Order: sequence, then structure tokens, then C-alpha cells
Amino acid sequence: MADQDLEKPLRTREPARKVSGRLLPNDGVGVVAGVVIVLLLIVAGWAVLVRDPLGGEPTATATIERRAPARPGGGHGEEKAAEAKAETSRDGVPIVNPGEPVPKAGPVIIRVPGANDGGSGKAAGAPSGAPGAVQTAMLEDSKFGPLPRIAADGKRPMDAYARPQAAPRQPRVALVVAGLGVGKEATAEAVKSLPGEVTLAFSPYGSDVAEQIAGARRDGHETLIQAPMEPFAYPSNDPGPQTLLTTLPASANLERLRWTLGRASGYVGVAPLAGARFLQSDDALAPIFTELARRGLMFVAQGQQESRFATLAEQSGLPALRTSAPIDATPDAAAIDGALADLERDAKASGAAIGLASATPLTLKRIEAWRAGLAKRGVALVPLTAALKPQGPS
Repeated sequence: MADQDLEKPLRTREPARKVSGRLLPNDGVGVVAGVVIVLLLIVAGWAVLVRDPLGGEPTATATIERRAPARPGGGHGEEKAAEAKAETSRDGVPIVNPGEPVPKAGPVIIRVPGANDGGSGKAAGAPSGAPGAVQTAMLEDSKFGPLPRIAADGKRPMDAYARPQAAPRQPRVALVVAGLGVGKEATAEAVKSLPGEVTLAFSPYGSDVAEQIAGARRDGHETLIQAPMEPFAYPSNDPGPQTLLTTLPASANLERLRWTLGRASGYVGVAPLAGARFLQSDDALAPIFTELARRGLMFVAQGQQESRFATLAEQSGLPALRTSAPIDATPDAAAIDGALADLERDAKASGAAIGLASATPLTLKRIEAWRAGLAKRGVALVPLTAALKPQGPS
């Protein structure tokens, strides 16, 4: 029996593989491999046809358009018209707004709306020679936005943002047109119609006052920011929610002043919005003047015999100027002409005089008529900071 068993052919048991918890014969492995290969081929074909290397991730395409520099005698008419309107800095550097083509070569100033500029519409680090540019060396971060300060090298904002002006040899008249920034149409008309020598003062309550001040500076104007100050008959006569009050402690008034200063950048100084009562309080005014002097600004207000603000400003080291009564206090053409003539006489008598005006259409027309023959009458129209400088030799 044993011999018979030895003569029987040996049986081999086929090995089994465990797949997904089941035993499959070897030929099952080939089927699975074939399915896998087919699937890989399908995926590869899809990738080739669709050409989506990101595998379906969301994508966006941005096109950067570049415009070739203008060539003499070349280019299409539309391109020439666009180039004629292109904005440049005082140094001739192109200023590019979002959405505009970028020149292929050379320096360029890229305007970034709302960048660290106090809402001026200019990048805070833009070159100082560019109109409307604000210098970061003279900015201090605060909860109210960038505040002006004296740079480490001693340069003051009132000097950095002054309109370049040669010292005139003749008597000087500076003119401040105030109350701008709230009425957009009136503000735009004043900036457009007034010469660059006229200084423009802006209310801090305008929603886009930072952009308006930057625009005025690009047009060559020196600018002031107006700080609301307590008038007589307050609160029935109320300049606004951030008014500096004689009844508040100095710390609270300084907070309100910094709110005003943070509304824009690039101005040379501060003028009061109302303020007849506040300007007569030495205790309230002294810390404000110390703060303005510390920040390298100047102060200008309507002159009042009973006010000691000029004396306090001198004690604080604050450059300060007095204006005349508003030239358009009486809204009549003859009265305005007479007030402007008085300014000329004051300038010839003392070397310099400062006028104050509003931006009514009548006032703007009378200013334009008055300045037309001013130089022939031996008087120079100058920006406000030039009224601080000594008169040149006659």
C-alpha cells in the first residue's frame, strides 16, 4: 500500500492571496492589475486633454499690460492723447494709478489708494519731490492714523510741505481760503480756480478730506487742517463732536486735537474752526500750542486784540500768524474789493499781510479780479509759509 502511494503523482496546492478579506486565485490578480492600468490611462488622458496641472484647484489670471514709451512722430492718435494726460511728479517721474499701463523702463511712482498715507491717496514712502507725497520720516503711528512729527534730522512738516517760493523783494500778501472739505463742489471749484499761491484750509469733518488735501497739494497749494475750537455761545453754536473745549482737561483736548491731525497728512499747520472762546483761554491753549510746536507745525488764526495766542505761541516755540478779519464778511463785491485793497495797504506798511476768505463763488471771482494786477501794483501774492520769512532787500 505504501508503494502504491509513492507511485501516485504529487498534487500541488495553488497558493492563495487575500484580497479585501477574500481568497482569490492567481488569475484574479491579473484582472485587478488590468483594471488599475485602465484607470491610470484614463486619468493620464484626462490630464493631457484638460491641461490642468493644478488638478482642479481654483485659478485666476491677471494680465499686466505694459505700454512702450512714446516715440517722436510715432504712435496712434489715441495713445498720444492718453500720454498727454499722463500725470507726472514735479521731477517728471510718471505717476501710475491702479488699472493704468506701466512704462517698460525708468522710475515710476505707483499710487496705492488707502496705503499708509492717512487716506491721502499717495503711498507714504513716495519720493518727497512728488506733488502730494507724504514723507514717512515725518509720520507717527497712532490710533487716529498717521500724525505729523519732526523727522530725526530735524526737518519739520511745515518746511517739507511748504510751496517753494523765492523770497520776494516787494511787500507780500498771503491769502487763506478756509472752510473747505465739506462741500465737494465748492472745494473742487476753489482748488481749480485759485492760484497755487493761495493757501487752502480744510475742515476735518469731510468724508474724503485726506484725498482733497492731497489733491490740493498736487495742484501746488499749501494746506492747513482746521481744528474745531470752542466758540462763544457754545453749545448752541457747536463746531462739531471733536471740539476742543475750555472745560475739558488738557489730556482730553489733546486727544481731540490728534483726531483732527490724523484726518489727513501733508499740511503745513493748523487753523481754528470757530474758536473765539478757546483762543482766549491761556490754560486751555498752552498745551495745544506745545503739541503743535512739538510736531513741527504752524498755527494761523484771525487776529483779536483781546487774544494772547500770539504771545503763547511764542512761548511754546510755535510759528504763528494772524489773519485779518474775513475779506468777505460782508458778501458784497464792493466790500470784498475794499477789504482786498486794505490788505495791500497793510502789506506795504508792514511788509506782509494775511487775508482770510471763504470759498463762495462771489469771493472767488473778486480774488481773481484783484490778483490780476497785483504784481503791477508792487505786491506779491505768496503762500502762507512765505509770510513767516523775512522780506528780501528792497
